[in-house]
Amino acid sequence: MWRRWLWSVVLFPTVLWGQIREGQLLDRVVALVGGEVVFASDVEAQVQLFRQQLPPGIELADSLLRRRALETLIDERLMLLKAQEDSVVVSDDEVTQRLEFQLQLLLQQMGSERRVAEVYGMSLDQIRREYREEVRKRLLVEKLQQQRLGSVRCSAREVEEFFRQYRDSLPLVPAQAELAHLVRFVQPDSAAQQQVQQLAQRVRDSLLRGGDFAEFVRRYSDDRGSLPTGGDIGWVERGKLLPEYERAAFSLQVGEISPPVETPMGYYLIQLLDRRQEAVRTRHILFRLRGDVERVRSELLQLRDLVLRGAAFDSLARLYSEELDTRGFGGALGLISLEGLSGEVRMAVEQLPDGGVSEPLPYVADPNRPGLQLLYRRRLVPQHRAQLPEDYPYVERFCQQWKREQEYRRWIAELRHRFPWEVRP
Repeated sequence: MWRRWLWSVVLFPTVLWGQIREGQLLDRVVALVGGEVVFASDVEAQVQLFRQQLPPGIELADSLLRRRALETLIDERLMLLKAQEDSVVVSDDEVTQRLEFQLQLLLQQMGSERRVAEVYGMSLDQIRREYREEVRKRLLVEKLQQQRLGSVRCSAREVEEFFRQYRDSLPLVPAQAELAHLVRFVQPDSAAQQQVQQLAQRVRDSLLRGGDFAEFVRRYSDDRGSLPTGGDIGWVERGKLLPEYERAAFSLQVGEISPPVETPMGYYLIQLLDRRQEAVRTRHILFRLRGDVERVRSELLQLRDLVLRGAAFDSLARLYSEELDTRGFGGALGLISLEGLSGEVRMAVEQLPDGGVSEPLPYVADPNRPGLQLLYRRRLVPQHRAQLPEDYPYVERFCQQWKREQEYRRWIAELRHRFPWEVRP
């Protein structure tokens, strides 16, 4: 069955070094691949990952999962040997960036550094040191895969042949809507901006008098993502933060709390927790600027009324939309899968008739520029079986995944003949 390619999407998942393993580690060597080893604990971690990624209601026998997990890990080591042979290089900056990204995911999942330390038995700094080389190896393999498989494409003839052979196995095309939008950004007024700045200053004064930073984060911060960590965003390299935030953070002494720092997101109070040469670890409280939402909503409602009275939506979008990327196209967004829309937006689109225009809805494509939008539904395409030529891009995507899987299997077969490997009983 061609759909076996699905297993390829988990061959090199972005996991946190084999997932979290509590209790005793199994360190028996189960395979040797060149100079690389595969431990029983690695296999168990991969099995856990496979289980997590199985569709709901699908179960596979442990023996099958372990066999596939071992094959996956052997293939990974083979590609690592090939990457080393081909002198594939990843920079220290690439390793640090991936490592910090994964640590941030881990903090979000665990909720606190304390919980991370309890589960892993080590601090974040120890995790950085322990797993940096593993992250480097994973990046080497990913880069090699991209070099070998990234350019694989299907010709029009191959897409047609693929469709003839596998049309009955293709998943249904999800429901889609052809949409256009008209966006107006929310600008804070001067009075509101002054009030927010004064609030930030009062909170800073309280912190300097001994207030609990984490408690003030809980009470005041508009950064919902950092609430579970008391405002701590972990280690971030220079160049990865808002410029105003970064300048303030790198100018602080460890433990010092900044005055209110104005950014497009709002005002930040920043405390420097630790610093390296080109990276800082900070925690913050965000006081978001509340723009003139009601004025923007009123403007959009007037424009919506014009559409309801017969005005052309695309003409109004060209004149009044502030989203430059789509304004020139009359706000056209093309066909959008309903599965990819947020709950509020999806509900609004589903309830609209073809040719209908929504009430003002949130527009959050750029978190630095909050706004509202009108959505116009040109047509709804229900869930259906794929057809050509109507669903050519959808079929082409599956064709390319299938073709990459075939190429991947040929490549791995070559590597298994090229490099020595063995499975230990």
